[in-house]
Amino acid sequence: MARSKPRTQSCDRSDALTRLGRAESFLLAAELIIADDSDDATPSVAASLAVLAGIAASDAACCARLGNRARGQSHTEAVDLLGTVEPRGADMGKDLQRLLNRKDDSQYGLAFVSAADASRMVGWAKRLLGHARRAVEA
Repeated sequence: MARSKPRTQSCDRSDALTRLGRAESFLLAAELIIADDSDDATPSVAASLAVLAGIAASDAACCARLGNRARGQSHTEAVDLLGTVEPRGADMGKDLQRLLNRKDDSQYGLAFVSAADASRMVGWAKRLLGHARRAVEA
């Protein structure tokens, strides 16, 4: 069976800047929540925001460098598309995949994400955002 073409949406530098700003906001909120360890639920919220930051950063890098972003239902398509971004697409793709692997746990799961796992996820999102920022600003 032939593999279907990934679903994408056209975007431009303005869209890249918008998505980059959103990624920065999600990450800032996640970092603030991680710092507040007064509630067992806060790591899950921070982890969820880290996933959103990673997705927005991915969109920003793809819009800036490729002129389109992934819009399909498969997260694999988004990771694969991000992997084609130069420079550092493969590195960004790895971090996005790590975040997406934890998406269900952080956003839909009944169990809480641990503070250590949430901190790792925020770190992945932060690294991804740094690479995306350089891709947009170049």
